Order: sequence, then structure tokens, then C-alpha cells
Amino acid sequence: MDAIRIDYAGMNAGAIIAWILIATAAGLIARSIVRGRKLMGLWGDMAIGLIGIFLVGTLFRAFHLDLSVWLKSIEPDWQFDFAIWIDVTVSALLGALLLRLILRPLTGGK
Repeated sequence: MDAIRIDYAGMNAGAIIAWILIATAAGLIARSIVRGRKLMGLWGDMAIGLIGIFLVGTLFRAFHLDLSVWLKSIEPDWQFDFAIWIDVTVSALLGALLLRLILRPLTGGK
């Protein structure tokens, strides 16, 4: 059960705003890649992106995959925070794409 534990301690307002912006952008990109109807516009894109971050992040933790540690090992000069934000962005995009593919039969394609 420890593999699924997610630690979000130390988040401040700036980090929360960054998560929301990344999630909205990921949802918007996923909507343009996987065609379908809008689900409540940007609010829906933000929700899909945030759910995608948590979904893919939990799956990565369950399978002991840590993208930020792998990125840090490739480029040791990077600050660890930068690698974490890349991890969040990739997780948001993958999760939003996955959710859009699941929801596509329900929302219909164009």
C-alpha cells in the first residue's frame, strides 16, 4: 500500500495554480488530439487534466515508475523541481488523453 501513497505536503498557492494551468493545457491538448464534443469547455478540460494527473500518477507509483528520478539521472545538472514539473506535465497529458479516449464513445466524435 505504500507504493500508492502520494505525498503533497508543502504545496503553496503558486504550486496549486501551476497544477491547474498544466491540467487545463493538458485537457485542451487532449481535446484537440482526440476529437469529440466539449465537456463544459475549459472547466471540463481542467477537470479531465486534474483527474488524469492523479490517475497516471497513481499508476506510476503502483508500478514503481518515477519519471522525475529518471530525468534527474539523465541530466544531473537540472534542479529536481524542474524534473518534477516535467513529470506532472507528462502525467497530465497522458492521463487526459486516456480519459478522452475512454469518454469519446459517450461524447461522440466529430
